[in-house]
Amino acid sequence: MSAQPSLPAISETNHLPLSEFTQVISLLFEPTALLTRRIYDSRPFESYDRLLDRADELIQDLSPLEQLEVVNAHPRIGEQANNLSALSRVEQGTRSANEDAVLAKWAELNRKYEEVYGFRFVVFVNGRSKESLLPIAEERIAHGNKIKELATGLSEMVDIARDRARKLQMSPASSPSPKI
Repeated sequence: MSAQPSLPAISETNHLPLSEFTQVISLLFEPTALLTRRIYDSRPFESYDRLLDRADELIQDLSPLEQLEVVNAHPRIGEQANNLSALSRVEQGTRSANEDAVLAKWAELNRKYEEVYGFRFVVFVNGRSKESLLPIAEERIAHGNKIKELATGLSEMVDIARDRARKLQMSPASSPSPKI
């Protein structure tokens, strides 16, 4: 079993070459070269909170097509475990007794959502079961407002990144080198 990744100190992150910076940003957001490059070009940051504030601003400034690229980097709820990042696997939780039925429902809702909006459903799971999120997806499909839904999905991505940063930041006594 691999150890949980951690984030290097922000002072170190500010000086990483793009390839290593990409690994750090991919811990917070799912891999997206477009957003990573924009964040990289905005360095330095005084904290991960400031980095994520800037990422949120950058996301808002993206064109609608670029925003679609960013939101579609996020995995679907109920995605096959081998298609998820290690952090997404943990966030989506363990199998439940009725997992097959829940995954079938998620496959249906993901398909409907993507037919309605043209991009992936993103929600900040925040420890909730996949089953408990089904009504949220159904409600968001039903309202049918693409602009609002894209903004919601992008906002949820930033919330996920903030939660990951909080969990992954190293304590002050930890080694400054990245453990990615």
